[in-house]
Formats: sequence, C-alpha cells, structure tokens
Amino acid sequence: MLQSTNRVQNAPWRAASRAACDVDEHAAHLSGWRQEYDQLGEGRFDGRLDEALADGVQLFRERTSQRLRQRCEVWRDAVWCGLTEADDGSRLNGRRVGAGAVMASGTDGSFELVSPAGHSIVGIVVSRALLARHAPALPQPESREAAWWPLEPAQRRDALALARAILALAAAGQAPPPSALLDTVAGLLAARAVPRERGNAASRRHLVAQAHALVAASPERVPGVAELCAALHVSRRTLQYAFEEEAGVTPLAYLRSVRLNAVRRLLRAGRPGQTVQAAAQAWGFWNLSAFAADYRRQFGERPSETLARSG
Repeated sequence: MLQSTNRVQNAPWRAASRAACDVDEHAAHLSGWRQEYDQLGEGRFDGRLDEALADGVQLFRERTSQRLRQRCEVWRDAVWCGLTEADDGSRLNGRRVGAGAVMASGTDGSFELVSPAGHSIVGIVVSRALLARHAPALPQPESREAAWWPLEPAQRRDALALARAILALAAAGQAPPPSALLDTVAGLLAARAVPRERGNAASRRHLVAQAHALVAASPERVPGVAELCAALHVSRRTLQYAFEEEAGVTPLAYLRSVRLNAVRRLLRAGRPGQTVQAAAQAWGFWNLSAFAADYRRQFGERPSETLARSG
C-alpha cells in the first residue's frame, strides 16, 4: 500500500497521493500492479499518482510529464478501465486510442501503453468476482488482450467527473460507498463496441518486441538499422513504420531510450563499486561524453547525480 500523510482511517476508501521525479519510482507507486516504464521523451521526469483503495476496488489518477512506454499488468482476477483526460494520441498495444474512448484490460491482465508528454489518465480497477456480484447480467471482457472502444460523450464525461470527485472526497474521508463506482464500471463495459483492428497491428507489435529482445540479449552491442532489418527479415520501411506506429519514434531513437533507461536502473540500484562508465558501457555507450549529453537530455540530470542518490 502507499504510505502518505493523506491516508484515510475508518472510511470505505484508503487514499494516498505521491509525486516522483524518477520514472521507475513512479511506476512502483501503483498498488498491486506489476509495471515497468521506459522514458522515451527527453528532459526531467515528473509524475504524480492519486490513489484510493477499497475492498476489491482501486481508483487512481496518474499524470506524467514525459513520453513513456508503459508495460503494465493489473492485479490478478481484476478488470481495468482507463480514461485519458484528453485525446492525446496514446497507443494501447500499438493501436492509437480513439477520441472519447475507454480502454479495458483483457483476461491476460497485461498491456502496453505508449503515452505522450503531459499524459493524464484516470484508471478504475475492479475485482471480477465483485463486479459479477454487483452486475450479474453484465458480460465481462473475455478477450485475452486489452482493447478500447468509443463512448457517448456524456457517459465519458460523467465517469471522469465521478472518479475525480471520489478521489477528492476519499482524501478527506468523505467518499461514497464503492457501489457508485461499480455502476460506472458496469456502464463502461456494457458500452463495448471494439473498433476493427488494422490487420498488421499485431505484427508491428511483435516486430518491436523482437528488436527490443535483440538489444537486451547483447546490450553491449548497438545494432544499426541495416543489422536489425537483416536479423528480423524485414525492409527498412517496414521497420520504420512499425516503430513509428507502435511507439511514435524511429527505431534508433526508441532503442537508444531503452538503453538509457537500462543504464539508469543500474545507477539507481547502487551496487557496490558501480561507476557511471561501467553502467554506460554495459549498454553499449562507449563515447562517454555523447552518452552524458544523451542521458541529461533524456532525464534532466547528469548520470553522476543519479548514482549519487542511490548511495
């Protein structure tokens, strides 16, 4: 659970708020989830999470300053619904989320979300068992993967307004019983009308994952675009298109961000004898001055400052 001076006692909801200037620290704040975030945008990261918990229900509002690739897994036997607070071009499992849509997890519980700078999202998580008791006639999502579908503007507006109100009231110990939110979740799921997926979305997602795996398998080596194309048996245009559609950046920019995030995690781990040079070279950054400049642009601080905080 989150620790905060805003925790509410003797109330249906337990509330907390946290801010972070480190992307990994921020990703770890969401109770019960397994998450790993990679920062794709350049500059200092700022994140804030407001969360309220009740038995079988979780409500949160998350705000992040930089473009991110989020690998998320909701807690077991639960359904997540996500509502971005603006049409910001977020991509769920490689597909751009339509304006006025709601996102929902599938039976697998895991998904990837590429979110832009200035992203703000409201999330609601409900135990499947609790939802079944509350709305026994509601067909729950049975597809394995997460999906999104459009909502009527008034339904979306009302859902966001209720979620924000509950978060504010929970922080003051005055929130209504969770049943009010269960009604909203049931309505969001009942509105399901999944848009037709473009035929090659899954292959694009798989291609990006393969490239990511190649880099992770030999982190000290930095493959070029030609080498990636040869290893993955695709053309340069196909590779470029896959990364632009999946992550909104070029292949090399994406993989550089992945490697920079990996170096940051080594520095934050604070292992005995860890140096900036060793961490950088472990992920193929051999020109330390260029690495330091890239790192500072990406995270808004020098690598030595990250290492110093780990001690």
